[in-house]
Amino acid sequence: MTTKLPLLLFICLVALRFTDNTSVEWNQPVLINDQPVFTDAGLVSHAGETELRKHGNYGSEYGRMLRLSNGTWLAAYTISRNNGYQRDPKAGLELQVSESRDNGQTWKSISILTDPGRDLDNAQLCQLPNGAVLLACRSVRWQESYRLPIYQSTDLGKTWAKHSTIDVAEGKPGTLGKPDKGIYEPHMAFLADGRLSVMYANEKHVTETPAYSQIISQKISVDQGASWGPEIWVAHETGHNASRPGMPVWTRMTNGQYMVVYEICGPEKCMVYYKSSPDGTHWAEGLGTSIPDQLGGPYLLSLTDGRLVVSSNSSHISVSSDYGRSWQRIADAWPKSLWSSLYQPGPNQLIVMNSVERSIGGHNIQIRSGQLSSQTK
Repeated sequence: MTTKLPLLLFICLVALRFTDNTSVEWNQPVLINDQPVFTDAGLVSHAGETELRKHGNYGSEYGRMLRLSNGTWLAAYTISRNNGYQRDPKAGLELQVSESRDNGQTWKSISILTDPGRDLDNAQLCQLPNGAVLLACRSVRWQESYRLPIYQSTDLGKTWAKHSTIDVAEGKPGTLGKPDKGIYEPHMAFLADGRLSVMYANEKHVTETPAYSQIISQKISVDQGASWGPEIWVAHETGHNASRPGMPVWTRMTNGQYMVVYEICGPEKCMVYYKSSPDGTHWAEGLGTSIPDQLGGPYLLSLTDGRLVVSSNSSHISVSSDYGRSWQRIADAWPKSLWSSLYQPGPNQLIVMNSVERSIGGHNIQIRSGQLSSQTK
């Protein structure tokens, strides 16, 4: 004799069976870089002092990491050591690269990338099958020149050389402003067939018809980043020209599909959205689906067990066990996050990288590792 469960009870049991109860236990933070305050501001006007004081307290921000094939970790982040290119034609924000050979416990600076007279920022790293390391970033002279260069290192981050340029926007001083026409925040990933691809935020279509304040663009390289193909539109929506999808981070999931997360500023007030693609190159038009509790500067990680992890400037961390259909918050790694990023050093392990506020002003770069509970269904 068999007993039939009431339909409502059956539904509840199924729901409980597939509910994700992921939790995390965080370890103590590890400092990667604490850039000294720059105090040699020189003689400036009263109006310029506030700007330069802020620049001098900048410290270091926007950290991104990569574990190399030999087990060494690299970290790249933005630093300020000078008055800025507006005061010194050879100055500007720079990118520093540090390495860890003990799985993130200690760090040592090994190189600095400089583009004199320009601000470097938004670094992101990947390693090619031949062992070379690529670093994508933005190189800016505000409202006149925007470039997304690729640097290559053949000695695991110790020295760098220009490799290619993803995209550019060039004009005379001031002509690329009001509205801004910049390009920002490149993020590289490999497609299933081995091609390298990159996504970035793009304001270059703001004066076209129809106009878009900002979209997410994508390009594909068939030669490991030496050159880049035509632009693909990833996130935009007709009739929403004021919406500003930006700061894309994307990955291939364990189901073979691809997901990209991004903030949408403008009317959407920098809420975090996502969308998926079966092949990583074809993306349906639209602004995507919002992720609860996430706001500005998102980052996405696909764990080896299939779970997805998202962080953002909201300081919250969310996990999905069903490829984005639902999300569960876990314990925050910091009470306040800025430009955080996520990495998996081992099974059920998670590293969060953060730009942490300093009492002296600005930020420093820290990481914090945590142990995730095993996935249960």
